[in-house]
Amino acid sequence: MANALLATLIALLLAYLISEIFRYFSLPRVIGQILAGIILSIPIIKSWLFTNEILSIFSFITNIGIILLFFFVGLEINLKKFRKNFKESSLIAVFNTLIPLVAAFLAGKFLFHFNNTTSLILGVSVSVSSQAISLDILEEVKLLKSRIGNLIIASGTVDDVFELLLISFLLVAFHSTTLGQVSFQKLIIDIMGFVLIVVMIRILLIPFALRTFEKEKSQATLFMGSLIIVLLMAYLSELFGVGSLIGALIAGMMVRQTLLSGAERKPWRKNEISHSIHVISFGFLIPLFFVNVGLNTSLATLPSNILLVSVLIVIDILGTLIGTIIGVLASKGTLAEGLIVGFGVIPKGDTEIVIATLALNNGLINVQIFTAIIAVALFSTFSAPIIFKLLIRKYSEIAN
Repeated sequence: MANALLATLIALLLAYLISEIFRYFSLPRVIGQILAGIILSIPIIKSWLFTNEILSIFSFITNIGIILLFFFVGLEINLKKFRKNFKESSLIAVFNTLIPLVAAFLAGKFLFHFNNTTSLILGVSVSVSSQAISLDILEEVKLLKSRIGNLIIASGTVDDVFELLLISFLLVAFHSTTLGQVSFQKLIIDIMGFVLIVVMIRILLIPFALRTFEKEKSQATLFMGSLIIVLLMAYLSELFGVGSLIGALIAGMMVRQTLLSGAERKPWRKNEISHSIHVISFGFLIPLFFVNVGLNTSLATLPSNILLVSVLIVIDILGTLIGTIIGVLASKGTLAEGLIVGFGVIPKGDTEIVIATLALNNGLINVQIFTAIIAVALFSTFSAPIIFKLLIRKYSEIAN
């Protein structure tokens, strides 16, 4: 137990120190957290600090962290904004998702001769996006409520829904690879059963549960109740072969809808839950997840996969940029806005790495491909915000 505590202490301390250095230079903290894991993966350090038992504990803790991350994402998905800006934002999201997805799939299939599942994982990995880093920059230059800010926020909301569909499809693919002799029909029946249970939980259980947990008027009790709901949904979705992350995300969306709809709207309760989940996730569990990603990364395999990394970086950046520009122009925007929004949604750092980790844990990709995906995520998350910041400052000067 003492060794596990020491490993956790050193992992968190190193992740904090390196991520603070990156934050000082206005760069994403996630890069520092992954680099902390890569440092700890140096053989002499890893053999001293981490046993197989400790690595198993780390894996379990980080799995809980991913579940809470997706629950948090579900809590923040605003379906009203999604419907309000659907036409404009969906054009952007469709093109900047499909173009890199198809390009990476074809490259994996025909250039590197991977199987369909591995090629699909590569495609999904480079097609997802994250606007969180860009929103911080927009807030810093006071352009969060500008047209650029609205485009990034709106397209990001649609991206979240698209990512949900993509990850759902990918998790079903994961599950189907382990079915063995079980028929495809059973998988469809399981999914339909899960959908039915989701509807019943939304109508009967969640409103009753939230009223019960609210009786004490304690934030701690409400937080505990939220954990019970998300873990129940994660367990049920795993049981039905849909995947725990989908259950967690749906739980977040249902809790949000329950608290923000009807005559008794309680937005402050939703904010309390979001705050509690955010603190424990981003202050403890998610940093450990990214450290664990670094621990599983093998830099020694990069030289032999430099062509794969280079191709994926080109597809990631150019595919997202071209797709975003097409979407912005189709929604009557300008080329300059397309470039800015494009670089605003290029950074990865969360969903992409989660997908790669799921694929690695399920034996669908090897360490070499996992390392290549992480390298692409680090490059895009490091470089895109720098260019985005330069473009947005120029845009700010012109606007003023």
